[in-house]
Amino acid sequence: MSIDNVRAAIERFLLNDKPQVLCIRGAWGTGKTYTWDDVLKEVADTGRVKAKKYAKASLFGLNSIKELKREIYLSAIDIDKIGKPFDISNVKEVGSNLLSGAKSIAKKIGFLQDDALTAMIEVAATYAREHLILIDDLERKGEDLRSVDVLGYIALLRDDRACKVTLLLNDEELEDGEEFSSYLEKVVDVYIRFQPSREEIADIAIRETDEISALVRNNAIALGISNVRVMRKILELVKDVQPLLAKYSGVVTTNAAATITLLGWSYFQPKSAPPLDYLKRVNTYSSAQADEKQDLLWRDLLLEYHYTSTSEFDLVLLKGIENGYFDEGEIDKHAAELHLADERDKVEKEMRVVWDDVHYSFTKPAEGILDRLFECYVRNIKFMTIADMAALEALFRELEDKRSEDVVARYIEVHKDSPGAFDFDQLYQFGHELPDAVRENIAAAEAAQTPKLSPDDVVKALATRGGHQEIFDAAAKLPVAEYVRIFKAYEGKELSDILSGLRQYLTVGSLNSRIVTIMDNAGQALRLLAAESPINKRRAMRPGLIQRLDLIEAEKGAQADKARSNEEVQN
Repeated sequence: MSIDNVRAAIERFLLNDKPQVLCIRGAWGTGKTYTWDDVLKEVADTGRVKAKKYAKASLFGLNSIKELKREIYLSAIDIDKIGKPFDISNVKEVGSNLLSGAKSIAKKIGFLQDDALTAMIEVAATYAREHLILIDDLERKGEDLRSVDVLGYIALLRDDRACKVTLLLNDEELEDGEEFSSYLEKVVDVYIRFQPSREEIADIAIRETDEISALVRNNAIALGISNVRVMRKILELVKDVQPLLAKYSGVVTTNAAATITLLGWSYFQPKSAPPLDYLKRVNTYSSAQADEKQDLLWRDLLLEYHYTSTSEFDLVLLKGIENGYFDEGEIDKHAAELHLADERDKVEKEMRVVWDDVHYSFTKPAEGILDRLFECYVRNIKFMTIADMAALEALFRELEDKRSEDVVARYIEVHKDSPGAFDFDQLYQFGHELPDAVRENIAAAEAAQTPKLSPDDVVKALATRGGHQEIFDAAAKLPVAEYVRIFKAYEGKELSDILSGLRQYLTVGSLNSRIVTIMDNAGQALRLLAAESPINKRRAMRPGLIQRLDLIEAEKGAQADKARSNEEVQN
């Protein structure tokens, strides 16, 4: 039944003069209580609720009908106070009634026994008539209270006390469900199955319209999260982390919100969501099917959600979900690299559009294109590489635009303190060449730079300055033998920090080709160390770098076997 139909049914129940029992059944956390409260307040505000008082009782942990009577008696308020702020007069009224009742009982029996309060409530409960009563959390009642006994008391309230009773029910969790169902039909007058769509549940959970709320709402709908409380917890977590990510590219916040929604769902609602252990090891792009059962259940959803694998940054976010707060230092360590990757990607796309006009048009004049290229280059020069600079310098020089010299001068000025910014190896890799005069200027700029870090300092810096491009550049140039030497040169905490610095990039390698090279060389070095002795093998396997290489090689082998098999079939 849609939310609109449920709301209409609740309103008809509230406006009916006849004592009735309404049962609203649905899955836990889908918004039954919220919908009831919202409709009740709307009707109460118009003064149309057909009852004298309203009581709201939770059966959570209750073990007897006496305790239920107490909850109803102590929570009862006048109908005109529904939805109003807390009023101390309610408490005073209950206290006065308790005192009056106690005195009445005391006169009759001469003294107040230990159970006098219970006895007084029993007497008072018999005078409770024409109440509107909500009973919730039946599935969480105490072990000594039977569901059928609750139904019996509800029937008594309706038949003998002219009360209207609403029972909110998550019957999936009832231990005595079969016996309960046989009695339920005899007691309930109005029966509603509460089955809102995922969009309706999201509307209940997230009423805010700000950008972050809309982001979480859309993510929750995409995943099919059906629990209002879980959505609210996820929203609060995303709002907590958002200020920590505000200084980075917007895509970092967008991706973090998507990750927190998925991992938060798994953490808060493990029976309904993909297991955390599965999410930690999943790779939806891999052809290997190591988790067939879980893949059948969740792989398509994760692909549609664009979740490929769990990175180190995702694990930092998961730790924040589990702790209830996020570590700003850990966030910064990983978010900085994601931010730089996104910024570079935006610049590359912007430059590519202009370069397309250079190559793929016979009508657009050079002047306008060169102006756009130069403007884009200057505006984004901090993201430009020596290869980008060389390509522009060659184009401007070829078309006899004097700004070719300015292209070089501006690059040198901006990158004068960036180690690796003047590395000619990048030019050879991309097939660029520079005039001798320009090469001399670049070489002079490189010579004037601050002395380079030693190989040891570079590898150590991966743990503390891994977001800096020059660290990646330098670490990627280190040969396998140098990693072997460094691993043997340090022990204890220093070696632990070095290995931790390398491990943190295991699952984010695809963001930067240099990280891939670093992981490859470090893994090969650990393989050499593992071959030296059994204990070194044990030590070398701990960081996970060798296992990464094994997985990559296994996948390449599987692909090669598949290609050979296809070729044999074709032949």
